[in-house]
Amino acid sequence: WAVQVFDVRGDTGDFYQCTGTLVAPRWVLTAQHCIADEGETSAVRIGSNTYREGQRIEVDAVEVPSAEVDIALLHLTEDAGSAVVELAPAGPAVDGTDATVYGWGSEGTPLVMAPSLKKAVIHIDGRRSDDELLATGVTGSGWSGDSGGPWFVDGLQVAVFSASSGQDGTNLHASLAGVDVARHRAWIDATIASGPTDHPEDEVVLYDLSDFSGVSQGFGIGRHNLPDMAIIGNDRASAIKVPAGLRVTVFFHHNFEGEARVFTSDADLVAAGFSDVISSFVVSRASDPQEDVVALYEHADFSGDSLLYGVGSRYLIGGAWDKRISSVRVPDGFKLTLYDLFFIYSPASRVITADANLDSYDFDDQTSSFT
Repeated sequence: WAVQVFDVRGDTGDFYQCTGTLVAPRWVLTAQHCIADEGETSAVRIGSNTYREGQRIEVDAVEVPSAEVDIALLHLTEDAGSAVVELAPAGPAVDGTDATVYGWGSEGTPLVMAPSLKKAVIHIDGRRSDDELLATGVTGSGWSGDSGGPWFVDGLQVAVFSASSGQDGTNLHASLAGVDVARHRAWIDATIASGPTDHPEDEVVLYDLSDFSGVSQGFGIGRHNLPDMAIIGNDRASAIKVPAGLRVTVFFHHNFEGEARVFTSDADLVAAGFSDVISSFVVSRASDPQEDVVALYEHADFSGDSLLYGVGSRYLIGGAWDKRISSVRVPDGFKLTLYDLFFIYSPASRVITADANLDSYDFDDQTSSFT
């Protein structure tokens, strides 16, 4: 049942990352911070307590209950030929009990993993938060590489190791935090039963990796702010799938504020220069009027390169857009104030409330800041 979780880093090969547990033939339970980063994939080894041995299986999907909870399920490309653990059901708290923890984590030298699976006894003191249990090492504690590993009480996995405090590689009694399995048991069971998420074709989908993989969340037409982005999370999207006929206006800040970009087709956000910055967005029909951003253009008649912006302010002095704006589109309900230097300290400014060529305002190529 014990699982070694690896990042697969191209020609570099497998890099050990975390511990996990087999909870179904094709599902591994681990910590969310253990999943692959940009440019990586994940793989696991199962069936051996010896480091870097056992059946190697690729991971083809990742599921999380929330971007804020350090727990994840990894879906495997084939069945693992090993026993599965039994998870704690939703029920009474395990506060005040001892637990046995397992992992291949470092034993004193960072990035040097234990040669075989090790275990220790810890004492569960109470809760760190609604989602996490707090414990103290008794015969040992956890460190780098133990993340994602199990805490067992009476043969049931009660937690997924998330973090330690006061650990330098020698502290047997360091504090530990573990995500409460019972609290997330319903999500675990539902995910295993339904399989990897299959997004409807008419949904816009945000992915946390630029190759359209990893954690994902789908959205329909509407305005989506931070509370709606519970799974993909803030500043995490690195790719976006946009069905034909839809337009997605994404914003740097929540509440549809700050710099914006518009996408009408699938996009690698790393290549587009807008990765890990999205905090809100609007999904609309591509044929609908653009009512969510002001557009500032480098040439007259709304041509050339453009800068899109929601509610907010922008300082341009010394940048690529300084003294470069010649026309603007301003949707109904917006007021755009252009300044020739630093905002209200500027000698000159113009207020624009409709589409305009700036030469008619005697302000062509004069803007150095705006609100």
